[in-house]
Amino acid sequence: MAGKVLTRETERGYSPKASSFRHVLSTPVFYRLGFSVANRIPLRILYSLADLVGDASFFRYEEKRESLRQNLVRAFPDMPAREVHSLARKVFRNYARYLTDYGRFRGMSTEKLDRTIPEIEGLEYARGALHSPKGTILVTGHIGNWELGALYFARMGLKVNVVVLPDNAPQIDAIRENYRSRYSIRTIAMDGSPFTALEIMTALRRGEMVAMLVDRSGAAEGVEGEFFGKPHFFPRGPFLLSRATGAMILPAFIVRDGNGYKGFAEHPFVAEGPGDEPYVRRLAESLERIIRRFPDQWYNFLPI
Repeated sequence: MAGKVLTRETERGYSPKASSFRHVLSTPVFYRLGFSVANRIPLRILYSLADLVGDASFFRYEEKRESLRQNLVRAFPDMPAREVHSLARKVFRNYARYLTDYGRFRGMSTEKLDRTIPEIEGLEYARGALHSPKGTILVTGHIGNWELGALYFARMGLKVNVVVLPDNAPQIDAIRENYRSRYSIRTIAMDGSPFTALEIMTALRRGEMVAMLVDRSGAAEGVEGEFFGKPHFFPRGPFLLSRATGAMILPAFIVRDGNGYKGFAEHPFVAEGPGDEPYVRRLAESLERIIRRFPDQWYNFLPI
């Protein structure tokens, strides 16, 4: 019975509230084009083109723009409306740059990729993941470059598994999975299979890392906590998995720093006892801190 509950609740913890944002660049054609030309064009030109696409997207996707604006107002209630508008536009630009970087990293040499993240704030916590016999649950959000975080830990020698919701475009799912497999990163899809939770738990018990995006969840399907001063539902899965396996939960983020990236890892914790509320608070505070520092890289185009 416990196994069935864990499977059901873990899957519920990752149910989206609405369809995910589909950027004009986030199509199979542009993915393949980006992979082929991203490292043949100077970076300043690539980013200039990305900014143009970001501006076009900002004006085209009215619904997503409004959701983003509402999220920014919630996070920064005292920010003037004009600044919120300018910040939202910058978010769209940076999202286009994020997709551009996705293409750049695929063709990078391993040596150049290693130089992409020269600094990790909280390095001792990141290194602790390498020596965790019960595995590590890396929790992050739609901020910065979450895919690069998985590459970073894989390059450190850790076996990494990325938990994802299937995209509504199977070709993009296949492209992303192929991309990760180049770096020996395994994809675990939350596709409704009763064996998914068992697959995740087995990876943790082997001492591996399981990476999850945790800033979106379905109302009443996760565990409630306060996020930027208002109620928000977070996925229950990380806490259930930590409690069942003893794996530590590590909040970590990768954000752009100039033309490179910088990592942030926070103090890990293990969920113990029956209640999730204290751990939800820690998770929410981690997300709030990184969003306040880098609001122009918070790519949450769904209302929180």
